[in-house]
Amino acid sequence: MIRDRLRIAGALAQSITRGRLLLACALFVICSVPFYTTGVATNCGGNSAALAQVSQIAVIARVGSMDAPDHLFYFSKANSRELDQLSELGQTFWLHGAHFLVSTSPVSENEPQPRRVIVVCDTAYRNVPQRRFGSAPPTHAAGFADGSCGLISTTEFAKLDPASLVPLDKVYPPTQPRASTPD
Repeated sequence: MIRDRLRIAGALAQSITRGRLLLACALFVICSVPFYTTGVATNCGGNSAALAQVSQIAVIARVGSMDAPDHLFYFSKANSRELDQLSELGQTFWLHGAHFLVSTSPVSENEPQPRRVIVVCDTAYRNVPQRRFGSAPPTHAAGFADGSCGLISTTEFAKLDPASLVPLDKVYPPTQPRASTPD
């Protein structure tokens, strides 16, 4: 009888220990999910930085077309103010190795094709849009003739005519070497 009670007590203790262990593991998993889903992705660099750059470049081209007597802006014929701005935008700390390709065709104030790509980042990134689980498909940041910007798919990027695009940092090399840390 004592032996039976000891066996039952041991089984009960083992069951309680397993239950506590299972409960502790479940709590750990439940508590760690919010940290995993919010802490993995970041919007620093990648398409966030590329969108900021192409937006600035597209606006410079759009404003340049409005200011020009013939209402056309050529990346290869920028005035001194535009040249200073464009030379600084050719590269960025957040996008090592990426280049911004700009159109060789003029940008018109009265653009007949407002969604024509006039600047695009040559590197595809997956961080925008952010997703709770998984990652976004690779996309390229692009600036359009109407001054807007957005993301285009790798398929759309492949369809762009490479002869109509040149690297901005080759047209206007940076005036100062790129810093190793952000400003």
